Amino acid sequence: MQHLKEIVIRQLGRTLESPADFEYLCEQIQKSTGEYLSPTTLKRLFGVIPYEGQVRPATLSILARYAGYNGWQDYLDKQHVESGFINAKRIMTKELQKGSKVLMLWNPNRECLIEYIGEERFVVLHSQNSKLQIGDQFNANQFILGQPLTVTNVVSIRESERHDVYVAGAKTGLTKIEILNV
Repeated sequence: MQHLKEIVIRQLGRTLESPADFEYLCEQIQKSTGEYLSPTTLKRLFGVIPYEGQVRPATLSILARYAGYNGWQDYLDKQHVESGFINAKRIMTKELQKGSKVLMLWNPNRECLIEYIGEERFVVLHSQNSKLQIGDQFNANQFILGQPLTVTNVVSIRESERHDVYVAGAKTGLTKIEILNV
């Protein structure tokens, strides 16, 4: 989604720094698409107002239409960039201490709370709607907001199985990453 926000800012032709900038973006989106996104919604999307929930696909579609796509799915379908720099929030495993807990969310409605057990290894403490289940262990060296989660050396405790690689959020990436002080 970070890439889409960059396109929107380029399309707008100015930075989003003040409430007036978000009012202006709201007006430009309505002029261009005939659809309305409130300044408050736009502030949430651009990280000015903290937001813990999931962004509605309809909201993303309006933003994508403003950016010149037919909607959110059209935007996703056209994102076949082979390489590029990523400038997004990330958590590096090497910066964690044993016992650190990381909460991750991804679409649709997936949630996983993991604990760092050392040497780039994690154990799943809580899982909602994910193939990763409580007790599973895996390796990961970083978690990047807006990018897919790729973990290796997955050991499923309940199935006594090993899997080489697991990918979560392949299309839209992680929608939230947070170190919890538990």
